Amino acid sequence: MPDDGLIPPEPPDRSKGLLGRLNAMPGRPLLLITVGVILAILLIFAPGSCSGVDLEENEAVAIARAELDAHPDGFAPERTEAKVLRQGFPPTPYWVVVFTVPDPDGGSEDFLHHAAIWVHAGTGEIREVQVGDAGDG
Repeated sequence: MPDDGLIPPEPPDRSKGLLGRLNAMPGRPLLLITVGVILAILLIFAPGSCSGVDLEENEAVAIARAELDAHPDGFAPERTEAKVLRQGFPPTPYWVVVFTVPDPDGGSEDFLHHAAIWVHAGTGEIREVQVGDAGDG
């Protein structure tokens, strides 16, 4: 190798590992802090904006009530409950609307009639309809 007065560059120090080399780069800590803050903001605010719940509770109840009225074993409910549940992977949001007629002679878990209707929270499509009477378990 000719001696031209140039000093060859030193090979990178592999003993520090990848994380050590990244932290040794100028400006890297500021970049890592910025990326961390952006990820934290996304984790806090993004789930609500991408939840896929486009139907309001009253719309889901109206869709489910129409389905119950059209069902051959339909009944006039005395109580109505609706909750958003997520099913599958990736999680798909559904309104689960439960209609009941309580059994006056039974406890809080006893019903003369009950129905659970799953309404897709994004499209309003019916996924599942379960209608039963007291003897159905």
